[in-house]
Amino acid sequence: MKYNIEFLEFLIKGWNDVSFHGANQIPTPNIDALAYNGVILQRHYVLPICTPSRTAFLTGRYPIRTGMQGYPLKAGERRAILLDNTLLPEYLRKLGYATHLVGKWHTGYYSNYHTPAYRGFDTFMGYYTGYIAYFNHTIKQDKILHFGTKNFRRAWHVIPVQEVKTVLGKMVLIALLPQSHVGYDLHYDVPGNISVLYNYEYMTDLITERAEDIISNHDHSKPLYLQLSHLAAHASDAKAVMEVRDEKETNNTLGYIEDFNRRKFAGVVTAMDESVGKVVQALKEANMLKNSIIVFMTDNGAPTVGLLENYGSNYPLRGLKFTLFEGGIRGTACIYSPLIKNPSRISNELIHITDWLPTFYSAAGGNLEDLEENLDGVDQWATIISGKETTRKNLLLNIDELLSGALMGKYKLINGAKLENGNYYGDSGINKLYPEYNVTNVLHSFAGSAISNISQVTLNTNYVIELRKAATIVCKNFASYSTCLEKCLFDIYNDPCETMDVSHQHPNIVKELNELIDEYHKVTMHPVSGTVDPLSYPEHFNMPWVKLSENEIQFLSA
Repeated sequence: MKYNIEFLEFLIKGWNDVSFHGANQIPTPNIDALAYNGVILQRHYVLPICTPSRTAFLTGRYPIRTGMQGYPLKAGERRAILLDNTLLPEYLRKLGYATHLVGKWHTGYYSNYHTPAYRGFDTFMGYYTGYIAYFNHTIKQDKILHFGTKNFRRAWHVIPVQEVKTVLGKMVLIALLPQSHVGYDLHYDVPGNISVLYNYEYMTDLITERAEDIISNHDHSKPLYLQLSHLAAHASDAKAVMEVRDEKETNNTLGYIEDFNRRKFAGVVTAMDESVGKVVQALKEANMLKNSIIVFMTDNGAPTVGLLENYGSNYPLRGLKFTLFEGGIRGTACIYSPLIKNPSRISNELIHITDWLPTFYSAAGGNLEDLEENLDGVDQWATIISGKETTRKNLLLNIDELLSGALMGKYKLINGAKLENGNYYGDSGINKLYPEYNVTNVLHSFAGSAISNISQVTLNTNYVIELRKAATIVCKNFASYSTCLEKCLFDIYNDPCETMDVSHQHPNIVKELNELIDEYHKVTMHPVSGTVDPLSYPEHFNMPWVKLSENEIQFLSA
């Protein structure tokens, strides 16, 4: 029997934005139900930026091997995962899977052959770019001239001026043009038919309904791979950066959160949690849950402040999205499946986002020898379902024009860290005004009820509370912390909040980790050229962001 695989990805949620990590501020009962009935992945690492994370997930390779490291893709940019890389859905399709992507793509679309429907997915409903508005599904991009820096190895790139200042600092040349491109970015694609889909429903609900439709109409003679990449909880270009489904309802249910922006973020997360519950319920109703593997994860940490700020919280971890501190790359993750032996536990084994390709392929019954060479991911299936020790002993955190880092055992090295975005941000989630954690709501949520219906194990309140406490990171009180602007070495086991640089105490560890980074420098592909294609501008297509290529683009409404 081949198992159904459901991959639920949510954008730039912070470590402290799910309640199973110990915060009471934003209840996430459906996500918590998955975590408590499965395995909480406490040391799951991702990339600090979205495009590299998605590349790593889909290819099983560090982005440096594909030239997709560095800044995320802009709308209309002539950059994508090269076609000589076989992607996860292509592998699974060879094993007989029906493959569907709902939500975000963001790994390039400058030709039809780089779109999801030509890269292994039977259907794609979603958006090509990094984010869109939740209701009108548009994204704005400023027109700017190219810029360059003396030490910036990828010499020319196109990003808005405000992003240049925040992320890259002083520029040698920069020029902003007065106009902006505003384009619509919602599509429904199948192989041979690239279409624009006109629909103005709240994006979280639209993604959920599409997932429910795929599940209810699935041909059970084939296993299902369903990848949901939610817009939530990314900021958008709308006037209200965080767009809630119903502001009145948000104020009524989450009014105890005094900060209005944080309250709206919580409203977005609440809708997303409901989506998780509805998808799990749909699997149960279709009699598919009993042989499913459901993975929940985020693609990078929250940008609490600054560029693309969404008011998420990485508390108590240090740093934000775009950084190699734990707040940027230690991703919230859990996995649920009836196949897991001794569920309801925490795994502290080292897992990286590249590991999911070989892990899913192994779980699907594939022979790992059939995978391409030079994959960086390792098969974690036995580690997850049986609790065996992982074969992964180290990982590359990233190499780009500004930062590099690696992790080995309990030690983590960051080179090129900057004080900017390297502080501590976000709500602790602990306040007398916040409601007490309600285990009953978790157990009786859509996801909790669906799982209990097929489970032979019954969770009790006391065990859930113990598990939640064990998943909560607690840091020692500190009045100051190391800035270590050139290099930082942290003992992540004993100092998960990265307060003390121990590089001077362990020079041999620093040397060993730098040697590991140097080995990866040898296989680093120069970042793919990233100029925006003028043919992609939305004014050429009556508003949508598309790339005119070999196939005629259709315009649909729903």
